[in-house]
Amino acid sequence: MVLALGGGGARGLAHIGVLKVLQSEGVKIGAISGTSMGAVIGAMFAACSDALEVEEVFRKFLSSSFHEKYGRTFFLLSEDPKVLHEPERIRTKVGKRFLYLKAASTRAVFSQGVLEEAFGYLLPDIRFIDLEIPFACVAADVETGEEVVLNSGRLLPAVVASSSIPGFVEPARVARRLLVDGTTVSTVPVKAARELFNGRVLAVDVSMGLEREGPLETAFDIAMRASEITAHYLAEAQLAAADIVIHPKVGRTTWANFNKLDEMIRAGESAARKVLSKLF
Repeated sequence: MVLALGGGGARGLAHIGVLKVLQSEGVKIGAISGTSMGAVIGAMFAACSDALEVEEVFRKFLSSSFHEKYGRTFFLLSEDPKVLHEPERIRTKVGKRFLYLKAASTRAVFSQGVLEEAFGYLLPDIRFIDLEIPFACVAADVETGEEVVLNSGRLLPAVVASSSIPGFVEPARVARRLLVDGTTVSTVPVKAARELFNGRVLAVDVSMGLEREGPLETAFDIAMRASEITAHYLAEAQLAAADIVIHPKVGRTTWANFNKLDEMIRAGESAARKVLSKLF
């Protein structure tokens, strides 16, 4: 079985639940392709072949001093101020305004170094050839618009490139290309899985779908909604080429809400169990 793990930030934690079920049921994973958070979780599993270890490492990361330092910024950019109490709402609005001004005057809110440090907690500094399971991740060339599949050389810079959210993390320079988050061109990397590896493709889509809560009140709301619609139809087109598709019920979990680790893992486990009969 070849896995194609899609992007979605914190929603991608559902991949851990999927992997736990596949492992416990004895489903052999022959190869993995990943985009963004799918690349992170996919690379972690490819390095150790143990979903329980992936879960443990991620839990330790979320309690680390690094996450404590930068987690607040993720929260500011993802949380809806309307659901907060008044003091938190004011702080969130002020913080967001500062970050937007920073993004408008620089290439990104965070440098590549921040993402490299974060992934250094999660991944060993090894080469693709050293992985226990063949793996590839997808990024986008922000200058040419091309999909770029990374499957050789050092693992860490490739996963960083696949996860560099445009405007949030500065683009990664890899082999003379300027790369950003792979979800820009490949929400779920089924195409890469088909082209690189042999076997049936099991795709995991952790997108929110088109359901929406609340009104569209600002230009930012409308722009984000348009982006969601584009991503939804891109994912649908790519998923059509998979043999089996899993859709964990991730609800409206925002891309940076890593506090929902347990909920996302359960969603992945539940969704994986529903397709088990198709895997044998």
